[in-house]
Amino acid sequence: MYRHLLLTLLLATSFANAQYIDIWTAEEQDFSDYSKSQPSFIPEVFLDARGEYTRFVDPHIGTSGHGHTFPGATLPFGMVQISPDNGVYGWDWCSGYHYSRPDIVYFSHKHLSGTGATDLGDIGMIPYMGKYVFRHTYDHANEYARPGYYAVKLDNGILCEFTVTAHGAIHRYTFPEGSKDKKLRIDLLHDISNHKDEETFFSFIDDKTLGGYKHSNGWAPNQHVYFHMTSSHNMNISKKDRKQAKKTVDIEFKGEGNVVELRVALGSTSVDAAAKNGQHDGIKKGFEQHFETANFLWEKRLSRIQADFPTEEQKITFYTALYHSMIAPALNSDVDGRYTEPDGSITQMPEGLQRYSTFSLWDTYRAAHSLFFFTAPDVIDDFIASMLAHYNFRGQLPIWELESNETFCMIGNHAVPVLAEAYMKRMTSDDLDNVNWDDVLEACDVSSKKDFRGMASYMTRGYVSTEADAESVSKTLEYCYDDHALSLLAKGLGQDDLYYEYFDRSMNYKNLFDPSTGLMRPKNDEGEFIKNFDPFAHDIDGVRHYTEGNAWQYNWHVMHDPKGLVGLYENQEAFEFKLDSLFAIDIHIDEAHKLVDVTGLIGQYAHGNEPSHHITYLYNYTDNPWKGQQRIRETCNTYYRHTPDGLSGNEDCGQMSAWYVFSTMGLYPMDPASGYYEIGSPLVENASLSLPNGNTFSIVAKGQDEENYRVKQVLLNGKPFEGHRISHQQILAGGTLEFIMTN
Repeated sequence: MYRHLLLTLLLATSFANAQYIDIWTAEEQDFSDYSKSQPSFIPEVFLDARGEYTRFVDPHIGTSGHGHTFPGATLPFGMVQISPDNGVYGWDWCSGYHYSRPDIVYFSHKHLSGTGATDLGDIGMIPYMGKYVFRHTYDHANEYARPGYYAVKLDNGILCEFTVTAHGAIHRYTFPEGSKDKKLRIDLLHDISNHKDEETFFSFIDDKTLGGYKHSNGWAPNQHVYFHMTSSHNMNISKKDRKQAKKTVDIEFKGEGNVVELRVALGSTSVDAAAKNGQHDGIKKGFEQHFETANFLWEKRLSRIQADFPTEEQKITFYTALYHSMIAPALNSDVDGRYTEPDGSITQMPEGLQRYSTFSLWDTYRAAHSLFFFTAPDVIDDFIASMLAHYNFRGQLPIWELESNETFCMIGNHAVPVLAEAYMKRMTSDDLDNVNWDDVLEACDVSSKKDFRGMASYMTRGYVSTEADAESVSKTLEYCYDDHALSLLAKGLGQDDLYYEYFDRSMNYKNLFDPSTGLMRPKNDEGEFIKNFDPFAHDIDGVRHYTEGNAWQYNWHVMHDPKGLVGLYENQEAFEFKLDSLFAIDIHIDEAHKLVDVTGLIGQYAHGNEPSHHITYLYNYTDNPWKGQQRIRETCNTYYRHTPDGLSGNEDCGQMSAWYVFSTMGLYPMDPASGYYEIGSPLVENASLSLPNGNTFSIVAKGQDEENYRVKQVLLNGKPFEGHRISHQQILAGGTLEFIMTN
């Protein structure tokens, strides 16, 4: 709700480019004949160089429906995401692109992946011939995307190809033979969220080089981005344009040949810094060399988990999910570790560390950050340092950080469980030995006591009251989990007083449980449950009590104490019946109470939104875990597909994908800060995890097929495995986890 409300407010503001931009509603499409085609015009080098794992990635998954992903090129956690924009303002265009549109207005250099709010779309560029037109049409049959490479042949005949470096993008435009001219428009006002109060400039350096700057006020209130561009051809820019150009410039390329290459490097602090970033990346190398490097870097990340599935479609879905899980956080500092703060000041990161951005923590703390301990342990120390840098500047850990800004989107203090999990799993990376964990604890403690969003009520009453703040139930439950994570961190660091303080706070969830309904209900200042309670509504009498959900969906948000949650019911059978009811109740919600974020429904279970992601694993705390295994398999097969609309909801910077990656391997970090993974129902036939300590952990599912979703027995290294949780330490030790499947 926060995200959709924010977008509504952004769209209600005045439109700087209103004469160009459409307000558009995406319609459902039929993808029954969708296939990952290979257009005939794609050079063989890009088809032949497909890696063992990158060839199973289709970046178009999630670009339709409400997935909000983009098809363009990027590196793992790279600064640049070069991708096409449709020139549309609307909720389904949060990434700038939606598969339903047959046109492109610009290729821009920064994009969000799967978010529910819009921003970025910086430094828009488009090639053209003759007279400039705003929209350039194309056919999806002439479009191709793979990790580190994107190509599209526009209907005017121009082939546009892109590959990337850590800080830059390489453009290659092939104009039709015999073209009378070769032109390019650069638009610094182009964006995805209708930025306000923009400040821009161009810097014309020589006939083949220019730079520029953009300061904008969007979802990220103070974003600063610089660029440095070199061209393979001389650039003819009129004296009038050179003198007046601050926002848009038109370039005519002079010289022989119909192929124009551009090398665009971005920077955080200056045009010169952008140029140095490009030099560091070796941006002058050939297009094919950069593509091969991009392919290698993606192959290296993806191959850390080697998985086989019953079908190729499932394998494509898996590796695309793994790909999507490593787009954010995104690099935000220059090669020297410097970056621009929201107030324009420059901060230097500690030696050897880089600043990262795009921390969608309400989403990603649940499983995406857990996945990094297997796929990207080498950057976790950078993520920690970035969160501490945010704290040092603002006096509070990030909530939803973007381009060094705090957007204050969503709820909770979810940097806390991410940091606590890193402490609990610090043996995963030698780099984490250099973290000052006392500083981490201080930042978590201070941030968890800020008088902010109902925290004063939470600390005095043991819950956020309805008078104290909106979405009081969700905030109470989210704070409880954060407090649990902080208690683990404090205990590990020998701070017993803090441990007991936050452990007690983590039990506050019990204060909102109503035995008469078996649900978590909002309370007022006097400690009374509010009247006119509707378990299917997120708001009651005009006041929101739940965040992107309702009482049925948030009732289970006690990942840290499932046994305690079960204990609130009359007996285990009553808890199981209530859990069964969640998946069985199908209530029509009237239009006034519908939430666009609540999708992927099975009864009231909403897989399209994060608060539901752990719920199927709660069946492990009943006598019938097979029910959860059934729902896990159903969710994998129903809400993840190899089509552009193959995601049931916003991809959310990797969380929607991380759920699939873990769940198809038969594991899920329901309580990520604890360092344990719940046992589920694997979809893989086998998987091999290359661990950072050099060991290998294998997962094997015997008897795996479409019908056999139940787990009959689990073996660890050939011996019966008791219980339903496996620890991170057990995985790091290496070995084989074997599932015996049955129907």
